[in-house]
Amino acid sequence: MMKEMKGFAKLLSVAALGIGLAGAPAYALDLTPSTTGVFGQNLGPANCEPGCVYNAFGLPNDGSLTLLYKDNVGGSEEGSFAGSYSTAFLATPTDPSGATISFTGGPSIGCPACYLAIKDGNQRPSYYFYNLASWNGTETINLSGFWPARGAISHVSIWGIPSTSVPEPASLLLLGAGLAGMGIWRRKFGNA
Repeated sequence: MMKEMKGFAKLLSVAALGIGLAGAPAYALDLTPSTTGVFGQNLGPANCEPGCVYNAFGLPNDGSLTLLYKDNVGGSEEGSFAGSYSTAFLATPTDPSGATISFTGGPSIGCPACYLAIKDGNQRPSYYFYNLASWNGTETINLSGFWPARGAISHVSIWGIPSTSVPEPASLLLLGAGLAGMGIWRRKFGNA
């Protein structure tokens, strides 16, 4: 009986480790105007997406980029992943110089080829563009210092080539730990 209790304690510790790792905080991607990116000079007040994304990164304008997520200041969210992300605009509600784009759950964006556009068409530059190839789709994106006291972010958008999302590594670890524990439990006590 004592041996069974030790085995059960080990199983519980493996499960607790998996739960702890699943609850580990995600990293953040911090972007500012001085972060390496492409600046959309003289693009004017009109929206030019996705054409300007193709031009900014020297991509062939073949129609492969789609709107994955967009949030307009004071407006609504758009794109195929609108239900998976939320944006909080910072500074003031009508004159934001920053934003936080957070993953809220559900399918996540996979980014072998994803691009972030930050727009204010009344200033120079009128756009900032960033390549999000290193973004894992669940990291928080923190934006700060965009057109402070002389402009405002009008919207943020993520463009990319659609791909299937994959579960977070922590979720896979938790699932694997649970399956391993069940296998050990069955092997140890199933034959008794």
